[in-house]
Amino acid sequence: MNIELDFTGKVAVITGAGSGMGLLASQKFAESGASVAMLDINENAINEEAEKLKAEGYSVLPIKCDVREFDEIKAAVDLAKKTFGRIDYTISFAGGYGGRIRGDVNDLTKVRPDTIQWSLDVNLRAPIYMAMSAFEYLKENGGVVIHLGSITGHDGNAPAYSPAKYGLVAFTKGVAIQGAPYGIRSVCVSPGPVLTREAMANMKTLLGYAAEPIELVRVIMFLCSDNARSITGCEYLVDGGRNVMLNK
Repeated sequence: MNIELDFTGKVAVITGAGSGMGLLASQKFAESGASVAMLDINENAINEEAEKLKAEGYSVLPIKCDVREFDEIKAAVDLAKKTFGRIDYTISFAGGYGGRIRGDVNDLTKVRPDTIQWSLDVNLRAPIYMAMSAFEYLKENGGVVIHLGSITGHDGNAPAYSPAKYGLVAFTKGVAIQGAPYGIRSVCVSPGPVLTREAMANMKTLLGYAAEPIELVRVIMFLCSDNARSITGCEYLVDGGRNVMLNK
């Protein structure tokens, strides 16, 4: 059975859209008919990638946005609504492990407080800000709020990244509860190792391999579609069985 996903007339707001899975999701949603607001802190990257999509005839809007700042997220969401007339999906890809990105240690007694703050800001506060900013618009037609968790939210291996990602699971439930009367669904998609970096190939999974980025994007697109209309308030682990392996 081939399930075709057609997002014609829909609008997706995607953070972290300048590279990686956020960019791939932007491309795939656009190819499936959606208009896409592409948010990223890297203005050059977001403009370059958006121009490529526009040249192919797709409807995209690049917006420079620091997701740590509520005012910037709110302004970006407002601009997307003003430009496209509606918002149907928000997908918060922007995030990352602060220790690696900021060159810090994974040691609770030695990690810098600013690294802890950065991790909480990008991985937890930003998705909350996105839902806050888009909720009134989503209420107009219903919609889907997607959060990106992580297997690290379950294994506890990072002092700030882990609680931030696990906190998204609880927040997903809260959005689902408040959104249900308006036809708004909320789902957290939590990957294990994904081949966005070579090092990910070294992380063990029950199946013996790391996922390709498109696998995560396909799950997210399915969850945004009407095929998943009864799915809300839950977490999808797309981790190759890593969580099972760690807990057996």
